[in-house]
Amino acid sequence: MKITGLALVFLLVFNTLPVTAKGTQSDSGKMAIKVGVGAAVVVGAVCLIRSAVINGKAEKLYRQAESLASAGDWVGAVEAYTKVWELNPKYKDVAAKLADAKGKAGTMFIRLGDEAWAEKKLEAAEAYYRQALQYIPASTEARQKLNQLSQELAWMHYRRGLSYETVNRWPEAFQEYERAYLLAPELSEIADHYARAKAQVNQGLPLRTVLFFLNHTTTAGVEDSLVRELQRQMQAAADGKYVMLDYTRTQAILTEQAAALGGDLDENLALDLGRILGVDEVIIGAIHSFEVRNRVRIQVSAKRLQIDSGRVSKEVKPFTYTFARGTTAANWRDEMPKLAAELVKRLN
Repeated sequence: MKITGLALVFLLVFNTLPVTAKGTQSDSGKMAIKVGVGAAVVVGAVCLIRSAVINGKAEKLYRQAESLASAGDWVGAVEAYTKVWELNPKYKDVAAKLADAKGKAGTMFIRLGDEAWAEKKLEAAEAYYRQALQYIPASTEARQKLNQLSQELAWMHYRRGLSYETVNRWPEAFQEYERAYLLAPELSEIADHYARAKAQVNQGLPLRTVLFFLNHTTTAGVEDSLVRELQRQMQAAADGKYVMLDYTRTQAILTEQAAALGGDLDENLALDLGRILGVDEVIIGAIHSFEVRNRVRIQVSAKRLQIDSGRVSKEVKPFTYTFARGTTAANWRDEMPKLAAELVKRLN
């Protein structure tokens, strides 16, 4: 309304000033005044009509929202208040009403989620908590409950996957394992079955794992650092050509079975462990030297073994990798990803 009033005054003054300055009352001057006033009136009338129409719609929707809120239909109330706010954000107390309705809707969905969880309807509970977050995104309560629920959901999908796996229904098993893995990727048992199912569904994809690297140097821990990084980068570089078994699962089996199988960590033991793990290929290697002088240098070698035939499908002969300048005995772990990336290229 203020803008409309200013526009009227501006147009009237603009069209009157030339006539006043000349001090004449010519027909052309009178006509200019009439045109200016007429234009201002038309513009003002259009603005007023438009404002009245918008406010009329807003009033109708506002009453509807109030009625829905009184009935406890908070979802409908939020929708109606939102439409009012979109028409006119300053209409009455719509902003406060909308915020309150969103809070009530979010609280309602949290309560519904709690009830569904208590009845062991986990998927319904998850849907309710996610709906709650749509209305109250900053709710720590909804996020906490969703995080707690994710573990139970992961095991539920995992058990479903097992039931499909026992009857060789691998596509269904893979879908369930994938849902479980997305919810709890840190659980090695779930990650293990997910990788196996993925290899089964994508026929022809070999299932691989990194077993061990022997450390022939005096630098403690260099082999563990390399194995972890190599596993991660092999998985990242798979690109539909192979599937990597979960590292934690592999190391758990290695710890459990290596001593029982006896002997040293060599190719024969690697093949035995590969059969126990149920993989198609294993990766083993050795760190031959690690020296820190002007530059840090490390010499490594690696092999990819086929479990069924026992033959070496890919061998990386010993090569020396020179770390970047500035690398020292204290920070060499920061450069390990680059060495692992080089190994991935040679192994693949």
